[in-house]
Amino acid sequence: MGISGKALGKQYLDSLRDYLSHTTELPTSDDGTLNITDIANKTGVPRQSFYKNARIKQTLEEARQSRNIPNRPVRILEEAAAISASNCTLGSGASEKKAKTLERRVNQLEQQNAALVAENGELRLQLKTLRLQQGREDMAIETGRRIPNPPDGHV
Repeated sequence: MGISGKALGKQYLDSLRDYLSHTTELPTSDDGTLNITDIANKTGVPRQSFYKNARIKQTLEEARQSRNIPNRPVRILEEAAAISASNCTLGSGASEKKAKTLERRVNQLEQQNAALVAENGELRLQLKTLRLQQGREDMAIETGRRIPNPPDGHV
């Protein structure tokens, strides 16, 4: 019989703690954030455990903070702030033009979304009809009798 999930999680946590105690620097990605895949390969812990196991996640987060490695959302927020700051330096004419362009793009995307929602509704109705038809055909095969289509409006 195999190891229970709880015991396996503890084994993974012990493996991570052992790795962290023997390592001063953690592997990072090109953007400077933690490279979970590399850590998973070195510790033998499955990658998904770094996201699903709360204790492993907390231990790794503490190690990240103690080594001053940036967190991905903080990095994204800093980049967004830098972009908005650069947009503020543009002239008012340029920002108005950009606002109009963005507004047109939003309207275009809203129209596309409405069309896709309508198409999605039609496809769902077709799928429902085809599933009912397949069910009738399956019954006809099983019983050897033809199952009549329901009257219109009772799909």
